[in-house]
Amino acid sequence: MAYKTEHITRQIRATREAMKMSQRELSARSGLTQSHISHIERGTMEPGLSSLVDVARALGLEIVLAPKKLMPAIRTTLESSSVTTDTLTSDQRKLVRRLERWLSKVRDKFAVTSDADAFKDNLALLRHLPLPADELERLKDVTEHLDRWQTDPPTRQELSELARAVRQLRNSAVHRDRNDAVPRPAYALDEEDDDA
Repeated sequence: MAYKTEHITRQIRATREAMKMSQRELSARSGLTQSHISHIERGTMEPGLSSLVDVARALGLEIVLAPKKLMPAIRTTLESSSVTTDTLTSDQRKLVRRLERWLSKVRDKFAVTSDADAFKDNLALLRHLPLPADELERLKDVTEHLDRWQTDPPTRQELSELARAVRQLRNSAVHRDRNDAVPRPAYALDEEDDDA
């Protein structure tokens, strides 16, 4: 394989494996055949740009062009973010988005507007702070009642318990991040957030 895409295809495979996704599942998400994905990962085929973009997006990644002079900053940011063992999963993003949509519908049910604002702020932080598997399960438990609450609105006590659970998850993520003792760069690249 030519050097020019070797590092990209290695990252694609590593990301797929970290997500515990099979090539077949990636195939279904990306629209490419499983055979095509296998050839890309093994380096027996030089992938086209559209194939790389399709596979990357199916994995929650983006391929971007960046000015050469920014590459040291970009590498530092990427290396510092890869030091942590937790990664923000698509499940976490979906759960947080679901809670945000639900909150926009029931915002007036909160006893105090500031409680709704705090809940919204905690969700915004959970969009960017990765949760380990056990805390992700707790987030799933928190959202479990949302379907029932579509037809039967929650009581104020239930709202309070939900807000407290989300706040605890947020606090845990924030404090874990501070206690990791991982040097943080003075700059960071913002991820584009979409509901795709």
